[in-house]
Amino acid sequence: MKRLDGKVAIITGGISGIGKAVAQDFLNEGAKVVITGRREKLGQEVAQELGTEDQIIYLPQDVSNEEDWNRVVQETKARFGQWNILVNNAGVGGPGKLITETTKEEWQNVMDINLTGNFLGVKKALIEMDQGSIVNISSVLGITVPMPGVGAYAASKGGTRTLTKAGASEAIKLDKNIRVNSVHPGLVATDILPEAYRTAATNTGDVIPTIGQPVDVAKAVTYLASDEAQYTTGSELLLDGGVVAGGR
Repeated sequence: MKRLDGKVAIITGGISGIGKAVAQDFLNEGAKVVITGRREKLGQEVAQELGTEDQIIYLPQDVSNEEDWNRVVQETKARFGQWNILVNNAGVGGPGKLITETTKEEWQNVMDINLTGNFLGVKKALIEMDQGSIVNISSVLGITVPMPGVGAYAASKGGTRTLTKAGASEAIKLDKNIRVNSVHPGLVATDILPEAYRTAATNTGDVIPTIGQPVDVAKAVTYLASDEAQYTTGSELLLDGGVVAGGR
């Protein structure tokens, strides 16, 4: 059975990495998909690669801009007639500096995309949807921070973790059948993962001593987006190869 038949999804940052893998899995499960991002040429190419125009379209979007959110939702509904899944995936890796070395501008850029973008998406979904699923892509670094140099990124992902729980409780308060959950990947082979981390990951001593693949995250997102997760909201799903279990 196709688990997402009859559903329409917006996936931010859906033109590469985890977002692209989620889009592919959603299509495989029968959903109509809108992928967004700031690289228009790549976005159009990815949409054409993954499916036909009656299955998937690309729309340009700056997730930190509320007017862009309004436009994307309007165009999604105009094209596919409804909207009932949001995957807040767009993100940046941060400056990779100690807090003492991070500029306010660098900090703000991470917050604008990773946290404010998610806030605007959750806000819009809670207003526009009557029922559906919101999945926020956070990080294992939103739960634990075993290393220096990730302060801005970790803070944005920790904020996403608690934003998720707030959104879940407010959906209930609004009497809407909207579930809001977060996914917390560890090291995943995407463009924002430094090469040094990829090499080091095989020697971490974690339960699963390797890095994850985007499809590993996509399968978890598909579950949370589907009706199979109808009793799951406000939860955080770890996909970290055992980092937290190992106390790192």
